[in-house]
Amino acid sequence: MLNLHALRLFYTVARKGSTTKAAQALNMSQPAISAQIRKFEKEQGIVLFQIEGRRLRLTPLGQCLLEPLEKLFRLEAQVLERMEEERNFPKGRLRIVGNYLATSLLIPRWAALFKQSRPEVEVHIATANSRTALERLVGFEADAAVYGLADLPLPADDELCWTELYRDEFWFVVAPGHKYAGREVALGDMLAEPFIMREEGSVTRDRLMRLCRERQLDPPRIELQFNDLSGTLHAVMAGYGTTFVSSLVAGGYVERGELARVHVADVRVANTIVLCTRRQSPPDPLVREFTAIAVRHKHSPGHGL
Repeated sequence: MLNLHALRLFYTVARKGSTTKAAQALNMSQPAISAQIRKFEKEQGIVLFQIEGRRLRLTPLGQCLLEPLEKLFRLEAQVLERMEEERNFPKGRLRIVGNYLATSLLIPRWAALFKQSRPEVEVHIATANSRTALERLVGFEADAAVYGLADLPLPADDELCWTELYRDEFWFVVAPGHKYAGREVALGDMLAEPFIMREEGSVTRDRLMRLCRERQLDPPRIELQFNDLSGTLHAVMAGYGTTFVSSLVAGGYVERGELARVHVADVRVANTIVLCTRRQSPPDPLVREFTAIAVRHKHSPGHGL
């Protein structure tokens, strides 16, 4: 029988890079960790670490064990999570994390429809940047993550699966009375306008700055900055400046004539919205039901914030 405790000690030392850091993480003494790993190596007739001066170096076997051990401890975390959920949420729990666009515009409708058929289930929704959302999913802190691929590529992880929901675009939009409303203009002319944007680190702002770098153009002047999309769009509707925003967000405003799109020549910035979950066998019925609702109701949600 494998000594899982010793394997965990080995894995932690390998990931932390030293027994000192592993001892701090595990709240154990450094000699105790070293002794248990040596004992395990002797029992199994293997060598996991080699000492080079004052540093530890993984042997080829030690290196090969890292990936399967990571999967093993993920499965262990899933087992513990399921037992904990049964104790604390006997009727079920669903944890959804998404970027700002997802939690402000997409997930609320899906969650409401889910609760109509599953009123007894606890539903928790959290907002995070896309990278953190994916990390929470991988770390068993969430059951589903919704984000845009313009922000973070699909993970190369065979333990995750994803469903494409939308083919979104980023648009330049202005007030209907703006001189560029409904017109096609050059990117340089558009960037000369005063911009109203969300804070640094937002997906749309980062993508706009990347576009400027790709075209070797000076970035626009950010004259007003908001921490939410609603404030940004209402400032533009008031008649000052322009913004760069998801078509899912702006579509409804444009349809109602509250905003107007500016068509910028030779610029098309796409964004695919995906719902990412862990691959499980059998699939979690709550996650499967929520995913089915998201797919079934993925018509254009652009009705404003």
